Amino acid sequence: MSGIAETIKILCAPLKIFKINTDEIKVMVCISLSMLPVLKKDLYETKEACIAKHIVFNVKNIKIILAKFFLSLIARVNEIEESLMAKGYSNE
Repeated sequence: MSGIAETIKILCAPLKIFKINTDEIKVMVCISLSMLPVLKKDLYETKEACIAKHIVFNVKNIKIILAKFFLSLIARVNEIEESLMAKGYSNE
């Protein structure tokens, strides 16, 4: 995964002309790629919870399904933000 992120950093090297920090882009790519399996797992857990509550997993009930999914996603993003801030990454 770090190889992919390093490649993205190299490809974004011309952005340094505009004073864009390519290290931040590299970190965002790493986090994004590592979150994909987590999101897949969360969606599976949401589907299983809906089945347990006898909620049909279809378009008609999408509000119920996505509400739980996005709430857990927002909580997870908040945790990641706090841990990155504690490690010294700044959003400025």
